[in-house]
Amino acid sequence: MMKQDVFYQDEPDQFYATIRKRVYDYLNTTGYGRFANPFFFIKAALLISLYLSCYLMLIFAANEGLALAGMILMGPLAILIGINVAHDAAHGNISRHRIVNSSFQLLFDLLGANSYMWKKRHVFSHHEFPNILDQDADLKQNPMVRIFPGSELKKAHRYQYLYAPFLYLFYTINWLFVRDWQDYTEKKIGSLNIDKHPLAEYMKLVFFKLFYVSYLLVIPALYSPLSAGELVLGFLAMNFAASLLITLALIPSHVAENSLFLLPNEDGKMAHSWSHHQLLSVIDFATANVFLNFFFGGFNHHIAHHLFPEICHAHCVPITRIVKQTTEEFNLPYHHENSFLNAYSSHFQLLKNNGKAITA
Repeated sequence: MMKQDVFYQDEPDQFYATIRKRVYDYLNTTGYGRFANPFFFIKAALLISLYLSCYLMLIFAANEGLALAGMILMGPLAILIGINVAHDAAHGNISRHRIVNSSFQLLFDLLGANSYMWKKRHVFSHHEFPNILDQDADLKQNPMVRIFPGSELKKAHRYQYLYAPFLYLFYTINWLFVRDWQDYTEKKIGSLNIDKHPLAEYMKLVFFKLFYVSYLLVIPALYSPLSAGELVLGFLAMNFAASLLITLALIPSHVAENSLFLLPNEDGKMAHSWSHHQLLSVIDFATANVFLNFFFGGFNHHIAHHLFPEICHAHCVPITRIVKQTTEEFNLPYHHENSFLNAYSSHFQLLKNNGKAITA
């Protein structure tokens, strides 16, 4: 199914070997290795319980206001479950037992997304080729938004920094009801050259999409206090809230004003090794923020995650300390933005810059 079109240089120094040894030496002292610790499972149980509680509020609330509040809150909670639990499951780093990871990965499907296709996009494309035009499937998704400086420039892009926030509100609706279906018809998604998908995955796609629509729209239409109009508005508001949160979590680490979008030469060879490319292409943000460290599933410790995607995010804080120390010793870049607000707003400066034609 996959053919690699882009290649990295060999590692030019001992950086990657050194940092792997240091990280795994640390992990061996925890008693959990690269897998989840009790903190992870407590957080997972909390988030899933809150999601189910909001759903029960939607169905059994005594009035429309409480029902709407429950439905809207389900959107951000779904994202938090995705980035804190299902994301780790897709990387196979919750447990050494495959069935545990597969079970948690099904949370994507239960929340309306397609875990099979998301894993292919994220694990096998984005992580291997971050920020590379036509290779990183996660970054190039909508022609109305010009992320890559090397992609086609359209007249509308001049105003993309103004209209992008409104487009982003529809991120999850597009993902759940358009992109997942569209991806099954594509022959190439980012770096992935696709022959065909297993029949079982098509069946799972249809089943879980119907299940999602049933429990979020059909059952509430029958049993919740919401009218049909209120239910539609609640569903839209839920997705707007979810979309806002997921862009807050994902945007600062890859698509900020100073992000690099490196390209291979005509032979498909990159200028750097795999580990050096991760350092150049990924940005950490607000790593000292306790609130983000808890809720963002390690996404603000993104360099550690890209260098060690096989390690559960519960270990990201100490690993980031090792990353900082080791990059400094090897005189390699460590890109970090202390302010979360600056990290997020920087994305729109990128859009403004990329909406202009380059003049000599």
